[in-house]
Amino acid sequence: MIGTSSADSIQRDSTRIQETAPLDIADDRGLYIRTADGKIQLRILGSVRYLGVFDLLNLSSKNSFRTDEIPTGALNKAFPNYYNGLDQTRLGFEVTRKTEMGDVFIRLETDFAGENGFRIRHAYGQFGQFLFGQTWSLFSHVNALPAMVDFAGPTGSNVTRTPQARYSVPKTFLGANLAVGLEYIIPNLALPDSVTSQTFQLFPDITSRLDKIYPWGSVQLSGIIPMLSGRSPSGRLILKPGWGISGSTVIDSWKNGKWYFQGVIGQAITRYFNDLDGIGSDFVIEPGVKIRSPLSLGLYGTYEHNWRKNIYSNFTAGLLQIETYEFTLDNAYKNGYSFRVNTFWDLAEGAKVGGEAIWGKRQDNDRQKGNALRLNILFYYDF
Repeated sequence: MIGTSSADSIQRDSTRIQETAPLDIADDRGLYIRTADGKIQLRILGSVRYLGVFDLLNLSSKNSFRTDEIPTGALNKAFPNYYNGLDQTRLGFEVTRKTEMGDVFIRLETDFAGENGFRIRHAYGQFGQFLFGQTWSLFSHVNALPAMVDFAGPTGSNVTRTPQARYSVPKTFLGANLAVGLEYIIPNLALPDSVTSQTFQLFPDITSRLDKIYPWGSVQLSGIIPMLSGRSPSGRLILKPGWGISGSTVIDSWKNGKWYFQGVIGQAITRYFNDLDGIGSDFVIEPGVKIRSPLSLGLYGTYEHNWRKNIYSNFTAGLLQIETYEFTLDNAYKNGYSFRVNTFWDLAEGAKVGGEAIWGKRQDNDRQKGNALRLNILFYYDF
């Protein structure tokens, strides 16, 4: 026998890992179903999201504004175009099962922004301090992200979900929460046709994170050790380690204001940046088959202001830069930055509209530049 529950009477597991990204479906939304004995609770949640985009250039990604897609030099010519899509629409399920040893929590959430129109956002199970499955990387700091109409977040931000095994310990180091994990993400590599070496993942990425909440805000610090693996034409095993550090803070400001800051730096971590993912820059090969891992740096800052209880705006500046060498191609990405302004209005319970303007600029290794302007609007309703 089953029954439905209101949001006020549901059972929430106090040990459940809480990592809420901006515009996630709120805990008080959805359909809750519980068994008569109260041992199993199912939450069905969803969100219909209608996106409109107007570009002054023909950028290929419509859900995400990427500075690496901005054409430079003579190619930076106006090409006004309009797009509508429902790719950000979400559907998910959460199950909490009570056992004698504690609650088992399972989360499955999808959207329609994948290459074939379907994508798994989250798919994991948690029991006590252990988590197995796909969710936000420990190297990403979603709790320090401002709300954005754009899917990817600010230029220079680190927003990635990975398959992982994680162990978390609350309030263990100076009162901070500690989590360590083994994660997998496809390396961001692009070998030239003349190189016959094989690349593969031999070891998982090792990640860790400390986070703490204060009366004035929060602080997070993460580290990662990625290991790129390959085999030379002669059969010799090649291991190229990298490193990365990310830090973020959220600070409550004057009345109705809040600040968000994040910085990320490292080598062999370009796949964690939206603007660099897919351009093959975790490592590059110097003539003579010497492997180099470019240093990449990402920074952003946001001020958020609540004009009224149901209306707020964000003002964001972001920067991303990657190291170049003497042998780097002239048209290779060197840096990019963007400025974003948005406003969100809660129309009714569960219903929201957001408008956003984004201006971005790209610079190549040969100093050729280009800029782009995008206007977004998003309507959505969470049930």
